[in-house]
Amino acid sequence: MSLTNFSAIDLSRLPAPNLIEPLSYEKIRAEILDDFKTRFPDAELNLVSDPVIKLVESFAYRELLLRQRINESAHGVLLAHSSSQELDYLGNRFGVIRETVIPANEEVTPPQKAIMESDERFRERIYLALEGYSTAGPAGAYKFHTYAASPNIKDVHIDSPEFSYLDLPESVTALLPEQSRILNCTYSGGIEQNTTDSTAFYPPMPGDVVITVLSAEGSKLTQGYGKASEALKESVLAKLNRDDIRPLTDRVHVKSAEIIDFNVVAKLHLYPGMDGELVSSAAYQAAQAFLDDHHKLGHDVSLSGLYAALHQVGVQRVELTEPAADIVVSGVQVANCCSLTVVLGEENV
Repeated sequence: MSLTNFSAIDLSRLPAPNLIEPLSYEKIRAEILDDFKTRFPDAELNLVSDPVIKLVESFAYRELLLRQRINESAHGVLLAHSSSQELDYLGNRFGVIRETVIPANEEVTPPQKAIMESDERFRERIYLALEGYSTAGPAGAYKFHTYAASPNIKDVHIDSPEFSYLDLPESVTALLPEQSRILNCTYSGGIEQNTTDSTAFYPPMPGDVVITVLSAEGSKLTQGYGKASEALKESVLAKLNRDDIRPLTDRVHVKSAEIIDFNVVAKLHLYPGMDGELVSSAAYQAAQAFLDDHHKLGHDVSLSGLYAALHQVGVQRVELTEPAADIVVSGVQVANCCSLTVVLGEENV
């Protein structure tokens, strides 16, 4: 079986642990009131304006705030929900430090602050940290170390060729050295003969590992966004070929993701009375967020997803001119939107 993308569990989709308790003001109020009546059974509390009732309500509200603070503190120590400094502390426990994408520059006016690695990418690297300690070359370890090679790496795909023994007639095996077997490559793992790619190698051999890199360099909504530069591939190769990272029997190859460019052209027809500018802006932003979320290796861009993103409140109908069909990609390809155009129907202009 070949190595494939390391499928980490999406922690954000797991149910909240028992540590995070559901909160209800009414339940807390009722519990405090029942406790009071147990201690003072002869007390008559018939009016909502009774001072005791007001004190109970005040206590219940303050307890609700305290429990909410405890919930938020518990959220902060969960990898799926922590962010900012809390996530930095979690990363430090695993020996993972947030990377600097663009250093600070105090010499310009106004001074520019450093642009740091996003919480989403940092969280994924923390999750993969334990994989990085393996010495057997699993997909998770290769992915962790590839991310560590550069903050400009957006996504990684790990693959390897597959082989099977050839069953040869005895007349042929008799001509081979004793106990020799011939391997047949049944799956290349992405190692193809390609004269335009200096990192390609042919034929595939046992021990080959293919690292496909999606780059975050460049600008969105441009052709080829995501293609890894030669410098980025060389930095990944240098990182993975270190003696303390690469298993002795592995041979690492690094290549860029294959970019599938496409355009999105949509026309919105709105219900009467809607603010066309606000609705079209909301639809554009939702579509852009959908495209950004699916600018990853192996993520298809479906028409149904685009329609759902564009169909914001106030939109009666969406005409999607481009693309004409789903953009289906393989594990080493990425669907890249070169231009996003959202216009209003003539009746709404």
